[in-house]
Amino acid sequence: MNRAATGETNGTARPALTELRKRLSDISALNKARDVLSWDQNTYMPVAGAWNRGLHMSVLQRLSHELLVADRTGELLELADEETAHLAGDHPDAQLLAVVGRDYRRNTRIPADFIERLVLHASTAFQAWRAARPADDFERVADHLEKSVDLSREFSSFFAGAAHPADPQIDLADEGFTVATLRPLFARLRSELVALLESLGDLTARGPSPFEQYFAKDEQLQAGLAIAQRFGYDLRRGRLDLAAHPFETSFGVDDVRITTRVDEPDLTECLFSTLHEAGHALYELGIDPHLAGTPLAQGASSGVHESQSRLWENLVGRGRPFWNWAGPMLAQHF
Repeated sequence: MNRAATGETNGTARPALTELRKRLSDISALNKARDVLSWDQNTYMPVAGAWNRGLHMSVLQRLSHELLVADRTGELLELADEETAHLAGDHPDAQLLAVVGRDYRRNTRIPADFIERLVLHASTAFQAWRAARPADDFERVADHLEKSVDLSREFSSFFAGAAHPADPQIDLADEGFTVATLRPLFARLRSELVALLESLGDLTARGPSPFEQYFAKDEQLQAGLAIAQRFGYDLRRGRLDLAAHPFETSFGVDDVRITTRVDEPDLTECLFSTLHEAGHALYELGIDPHLAGTPLAQGASSGVHESQSRLWENLVGRGRPFWNWAGPMLAQHF
């Protein structure tokens, strides 16, 4: 094992850092157990199991939260900072302490009972959405959506001084971004994208798409997975399943799973969803195993994560060179 991962570098023992790493490993294990339950909820869990599953996940989330915000975590952070004060800012131990310190300061503002309520609601709301989606029944989820907004505002209230209620939410996904920094960015994107769409005109006038015919579900899954494997997705370290909304989830550096969904009259739904989630998975599968069990063993931000999924879905998957290769292969399936 990497000596830096054990709290010892260049022969120098760092007992506080070692104890902190053990605590972080326990927190990670609780979070991954919760993620396994969430994956099951999205894939194979019986519909009626939603309330109990929400209870299971909320308890695990609360235990993880309480372990992170405990006084002992703060004490270990202070001691470990002293042990590593001589290290350069880009040293792995210094980077770890910076991220853990940020997470500790953020989470100490959030009450444990709020965490439980949030996870329970998310589980219930997800099941309602899954039932409402096929029927396009907004009324079925309206109350859940309203409560989600209320909980989001309550979360933001724990961060006094935020310039906008959305800022604490944005910071969770992409640290440092705010409404004030994103609005000018979106304005520039809008001006270019609207012009692009207008230049394309009415694509429906060009006739039906060859992707819009009948494509058998099993064949779609096999074809998408075959392409993901050619991209580098390793089935010894992952698997593909069906879900109402495609996602990627990581239970560790050697267990990163993806899901997709199928629309039999449209090949692109399954194909591009699979390529997108495979992009997320390839990013997670490339993480240094020495970072396992720490907050560094995940994507740098949502923005970076999406750049990797969009790379494979769009820059590769929607490019002519890809279709010169993939077209004949897909013709064998269909």
